[in-house]
Amino acid sequence: MKTIAVIEADFARGALGTRARLNDDLLGETVLRRTLKRALAAKRIDRAHLVVHHREKPLADAAVAGLDVVVQTHDAGSVPWREMVASGRKWSLDAWRGGLVGTSVFDESLNPWLIDAICQMDHAEAVVAVPPAAPLLDPDLLDRLIGHYEQVRGEMRLALTQTAPGLSAVVCQPALLGELAKAGQPLCRITAYRPDEPRKDLANQSAYYAVPAEISHAVGRCIVDTQCAADRVAHVLREAADGDGTPDATAVSRWLLDHRYDQIGALPEEVEIELTTEDSLPNTTLRPRGSAIGRRGLMSMDMYKRLIDELASRDDARIILGGFGDPLLHPEWPVMVAYARQAGVFGIAVRTTGVKLDAPAIDALMTPRVDVLNVLVDAMTPATYRIVHKADCHQQVVANIEAVCAANHQRQQPQPLIVCEMAKTRTTIGEMEQFFDHWIAKTGSVYIAGPSHYARQWPELAVMSMAPPARAACHRVFSRTLVLADGRVTACDQDYKGSHAIGSLADSTLSSLWAGPAMTAVRRSHLDGRFDGTPLCPMCEEWNRP
Repeated sequence: MKTIAVIEADFARGALGTRARLNDDLLGETVLRRTLKRALAAKRIDRAHLVVHHREKPLADAAVAGLDVVVQTHDAGSVPWREMVASGRKWSLDAWRGGLVGTSVFDESLNPWLIDAICQMDHAEAVVAVPPAAPLLDPDLLDRLIGHYEQVRGEMRLALTQTAPGLSAVVCQPALLGELAKAGQPLCRITAYRPDEPRKDLANQSAYYAVPAEISHAVGRCIVDTQCAADRVAHVLREAADGDGTPDATAVSRWLLDHRYDQIGALPEEVEIELTTEDSLPNTTLRPRGSAIGRRGLMSMDMYKRLIDELASRDDARIILGGFGDPLLHPEWPVMVAYARQAGVFGIAVRTTGVKLDAPAIDALMTPRVDVLNVLVDAMTPATYRIVHKADCHQQVVANIEAVCAANHQRQQPQPLIVCEMAKTRTTIGEMEQFFDHWIAKTGSVYIAGPSHYARQWPELAVMSMAPPARAACHRVFSRTLVLADGRVTACDQDYKGSHAIGSLADSTLSSLWAGPAMTAVRRSHLDGRFDGTPLCPMCEEWNRP
């Protein structure tokens, strides 16, 4: 079976919109050259093609000097879904799948038009789409994956496995890519769940090549397109390499599992920012709002700008404008969203009730290309909406979401990706399946949330507890924080009253609080198995959330 590898490279911009690091030095060799060598080390790869825009051919020629790699050039633009994939993948950087609209890491580097053309030219029977910034790609695992595909290609048209991003790739039948190219569809069109085309998860079909749990359970982006990923890969190469300096997927995965909680950046990966505690549904029964919160006023523009300027220094930082109020009720929210985008914040989401999503609000979301619009709908029918939210706004909210969809279509713009959310409670569970199928068909993404009792500060609404039986360290205290409208910073979003804040932006920077003694003590209590970093921790059941 003739198998080729295709590596599409852009020396200016990565797939997620960050600065490309292909020519950056990584312990003596460039990122791209290390990636090419790893692909060439796979014994079942018959030929490797590096594909670049014709303007970048000199850079490509320099990258492949002395290597058995064919440089191919093109004059085409990027794939039409590039921005959709980038916005969807920003919220699942460290996992191979889980991106919004069903995107996976394989959607980041697969251009069906270019790869199909090269397959036809080279008479390939199988093709591996290799990310250009994957210097930890495991050639032996790739060989096993290709062998697996050869065994199942009579019934499956692709093969994949579950690893941290950058350790493996996807193997495809060329005809499949030809069909995707003809239809103008990304790979997630056939890998994601769609209610109108129900199929078994690929992970439960013969397309999936099973790997040991230590590989499949490891998380951590090993594609060098952010500074965090670059630092991680450099650490792995220094600390997990074998004799010839090339750690395999097992060694890398063990390192990722062992170091999951000690690679804390100077700033959080994700920050939820509460602009106001005013809310269009102040009497909702599903989450703390209105009188349960009290009034914290409006976040000042000065404080917000200082926070955004600080976060913009991290090239993979994500913000969610939400908290315990509706950000669309802050009079300056459109300016705030635009400021975050202009400052260069990587990922921007807005979490709202959707009641105030009028035409000016939609324009304020679309013009700066907000990545995600998370709408707290929580019901499929007006009757259930009225019960859980104590308001009669269901039809208005649905109409507003439809208007955003229409604006996306009219402007031919994927952002914002719309994520309708339902809290899975004893009241809403009867509508959950219908809600999921309706909105995933309409917008491509749905979030069914387990309601929180906020460490016993709020009524228990869950159908059943989803917390695992054995307590472990909370993931979020190592990656995420919440800034309240008055500037107080909390260790997590369960502290909706701000009673156990770790400090305030009124007199501190976020970085100083994130690395400060209060937050460090919270993390240490979790690593030591005490889980008493704040008075809320012992009663919390949300510690297992990613």
